[in-house]
Amino acid sequence: MRNLATFSRVVNNLSRSLKPAQVSATFLQSNLHNPVLVSSRTHLGYIPFEGRLGKQLSNDEAFYVEVRKMNIQPVKKATFSFDPIREDYQSIRNFMYFFHKPKVLDTNPKIIIKKDLVDDRSEPVLTLELADGRTLDIKTSKLTELEILRVMNYFVLPLVSEEKVMETKSAKGAGSSAKGKKGGKK
Repeated sequence: MRNLATFSRVVNNLSRSLKPAQVSATFLQSNLHNPVLVSSRTHLGYIPFEGRLGKQLSNDEAFYVEVRKMNIQPVKKATFSFDPIREDYQSIRNFMYFFHKPKVLDTNPKIIIKKDLVDDRSEPVLTLELADGRTLDIKTSKLTELEILRVMNYFVLPLVSEEKVMETKSAKGAGSSAKGKKGGKK
């Protein structure tokens, strides 16, 4: 701080005593002899991350993390369409296996799942018809299972709404009948 204050006094004295044309030449010469204070901090005190980063997830581990997040509640109908003669149909077949897992299907028991095996050498496509009337087509020929799942979760998960718990008459009656039984402690 002391050098910075001294430097500013020198510049002020020079600018007062000299003409403007001479200031720049004198300023450059005086700059060579006087040290200038330069801050070595490159940030303003904010450290974006502290601690250990941890290991990077492999593709399989990242896929299983995405499968756990998968929720097909807003989907009315899912159609898997592929040609088994093509070389690039494996990813949609493998994805179809995980789509049929009980934990995934429990998120929407009313879903209609259709499988179309075609022989016209067409590209494998996953078509999702959503409850709000929109259709999501995912062309899966060049995608891995993880990429298919990430695309599906990106569009479907924001549409998931909280399910309202409906209280039935039998549930109401079951709670009150325990209190109203005849008998009691003897």
